[in-house]
Formats: sequence, C-alpha cells, structure tokens
Amino acid sequence: MTTITFNEGMFSDKFVSLDKKPEIIVTECSLPLTPPPEEINESPFWTTENPIQVEEVQTLNTSEPESIVAVIGVGYVGTHLVEAFANHYNVIAFDLSTKRLDEVSKQLTGLPIQFTSNAADISQATHVLISVPTILTDDKKVDTTYLRSAIATVEKYVKPGSTIVVESSVAVGMTRELVGPLMASKNFKVGMSPERVDPGRTFPAFEDISKIVSGLDAASLESISTLYGRVFNKLLPVSSPEVAEMTKLYENCQRMVCATYANEMADACSSIGIDAFEVSNAAASKPFGYLPFRPGPGIGGHCIPVNPYYLLSNLHMPLLEHAATISSSRPRDVARSFVRSVLQEKDYSVYPSQLRLLVVGVGFKRGQSVMSNSPGAAIAHTLKSEYNCHIEFADPLVSTALYSAVPKMDTETNWTVDHLSTYDGIIVSVNQEGLDMDVLANLPSSVKVHDFSGILKNSISSVPSLAAKKEIC
Repeated sequence: MTTITFNEGMFSDKFVSLDKKPEIIVTECSLPLTPPPEEINESPFWTTENPIQVEEVQTLNTSEPESIVAVIGVGYVGTHLVEAFANHYNVIAFDLSTKRLDEVSKQLTGLPIQFTSNAADISQATHVLISVPTILTDDKKVDTTYLRSAIATVEKYVKPGSTIVVESSVAVGMTRELVGPLMASKNFKVGMSPERVDPGRTFPAFEDISKIVSGLDAASLESISTLYGRVFNKLLPVSSPEVAEMTKLYENCQRMVCATYANEMADACSSIGIDAFEVSNAAASKPFGYLPFRPGPGIGGHCIPVNPYYLLSNLHMPLLEHAATISSSRPRDVARSFVRSVLQEKDYSVYPSQLRLLVVGVGFKRGQSVMSNSPGAAIAHTLKSEYNCHIEFADPLVSTALYSAVPKMDTETNWTVDHLSTYDGIIVSVNQEGLDMDVLANLPSSVKVHDFSGILKNSISSVPSLAAKKEIC
C-alpha cells in the first residue's frame, strides 16, 4: 500500500470548533456492556478486582517488535475488529463480560488473540480501538457511561505514546472533548474511525469497505493510517475527527429519514387502497436519483434508531428530529391501528382484551436474534400494556432467554394452518428465517394478517391507514 505522509499544515485550517457542546448525561446503568444484548451482572465501570481470565486463551507472541492492538468491547462491532486485525497483528480482546469473551473465543480460533477481562492486560498494547456502546437514556439523551469508563481505563493502563482510536459512534466533537486531553497528559496519538458494520451482511467483505480515518493532529492520522492500512484495502483520510463523526451519523441518519418517508408512503397507499410494496418495487426500477427503501413496522438495530439523537444533542436539525420522533412511535401506532382493524372486522363484538394476537419476528431484522430496538418487541409491548390482549411471538432465532415479555409459540410444532387459525390477528414484523410464510397465505379470512415483509401480497393495504390519525377505541 502507498505510504501516506501527513503534516500539520494540511489540516491546520480544517478542524471544527463547536460553540455548543454535546449534552452529556453520565449515569451508572445496568445495560449490557456490548451488543448483542445479554444478561450481565457486572458494573459498566471497568475494574481489575478479581478479574476472570477466559480459559484456553490464545497467548500473544510478544517477542516480535510488532504493533499490539487492544480492542475494548467485543460486541458485534468489536468482534469484527478483533478478527480483522488479528489477521495482521497480535490482538488483545478486552471485555467485562466473560460470557461474551467465551462466545467470541470459540468463534475466532487459530488467530493470535488474547481474550481477557483483566484491564491491566491492555498495558501491552501499542494501539487501542474503543468499540463500546454509546447509548441513550430513557429521555433520549446521550449517555457516555461506557465510553468514559473505557477512556479512564486507557488512561490508567495504556503506556504513553500509544495510539487511541474511537470506533464507537459518538456525537460530533466528542472524540476531541473526551479523548483529546490525553494527548497532553499521556502523549497519546488520538483519532476517530467510525465503524461500518451491518449485521448479517457478507458482501462487500469487511476489509473491502472504505475505511474513514482521522486524527487530532498529523502525527495521529499518520499512525492510524499506517495501522489500518495493513487491514483495510482502501483508506479515506478526512481532515478531523469531527468530519469522521459527522460522516458516520449522516450516513445512518439518512437511512432513518428515508425509511421514515417510506413508511409514510405506505400509510398513504393504505388510505387509497393500493399496495405500498408494489409501489416500492416499481420505484426501485429507476436506475438513478432514487434510493430503494421498503416500508416496515419501525426501525430497529443498534445504530439507526439511536444515532439521530447524537446529532440532535448539539445541532439543530428539525427534519431529522421530526423523522426520529415519528419513527420511534411507529411500532406503537402500528399496534393501535391493527387492534382497531381487528375490532372493526368483528363489528366490535369483543373487547380488545379478548383478542388472541401473534407477532411474527422479534429479532430486529431478518436473520438476527439480536433484540436491539426491535419493532416487533415494541409492537408486542403496546398490545400487552395498552390492551391486555393475549400476545404470543413466533421467532425461531429468538429464545425465551432473550425475550420473555410474552409467551413464545412453538414454531416447530404449531406453525400450521390449524394452529395459526386460532388467532384473531397476526402481525408479521420480520420475515424471519426458518418460517414458511406460505402457511400464512392459506389462513382463513377470519384471521387478520398484517405483513410488513411484503411476502404476502396486499396484506399491508388492508390495514386502516395510520395517516387517518383516528383515535383508537
């Protein structure tokens, strides 16, 4: 790969100064340390008291004068980083969750990786990649508990002169504010390289996706570019961490706005009796000036529903704010509309609490057991909390250990026309792997089916329009 040389003059006029600092809420919380979510009893604050070392770790060969890369947080993003960098460097995979470390150590075998829950072990590292979650509080404020804890660990254990890279999605200006001071106190090189991981996607390969890199100064950018250049086939250096941070958020928030518009289009189609999926598929035939987005019951995942609030924490973006607000309420609105439609077909002869309803697919998207911001789970919650319906969920990939809010239907035994006919209504949130959707197409008309996957033709247009804004009885 071509060597890139940076100097201060290239970037002296490019750094951004933000007058309004991000609104940051720091709280001790009990949310999982790293996605995918799992039950974790440890505090989110890093600790070295009674550390647990995963058995049969793959020890580092520290005799070679090579860079040693520590990855802090081995959730979905961190696991990709560990694997990619371990193909070129010795890697330390650090996480508080020994359960998660054990899972990942079984996935990534034959590579020079040390899996550890002992924070002191990262003192061997020459480079540290931070990939912990930046989450939201219940009132949609940025909560940097995990990020600040990771930074404190880096400050305590990583040797001076090392290179620190934030991979986590953060508000614009946060890398400079939270990690920048360590450049002076620890002589660290500091930068930001936003992750671009899409759960379930296999093409293009992780290392073939253009990798954005940035540094707080020229030396930092050069160090980061040299490190990443061995792993990724195409680097895209940008002038400052603020540009890198904004790029990541702009990418994801564009998807939020477009998906929200697609859902609004679907509601409009429903109000005039046409198939929104047919419209979506027809529009996608245009080879220019159009981004294909399909309607759905809401937007799930680790990033898309969350990232808008990072931008809104210190920037005025009313279009994004409106889209985020509408999107966050969509699963609730879908549930309410569905109950209304079922009651209408029964001529209001039953109470909502007498309905037997099934939600199909509670993983946040097809092929995933991860529950992060799951629209299906949110729909089930509304049906249960507002109407006290009898609710079950069907999802072969999601166990009751991951989701126990409502009973799980045994899909191996009961995914039949006979059993499914016992429900008053079925909402397909996700066309989950392992389910034959043709079974739903053969149900009697007495079962109301609302399919957000587009597999069952015209089912979405049969639901009363959310655009009508009617109150729910």
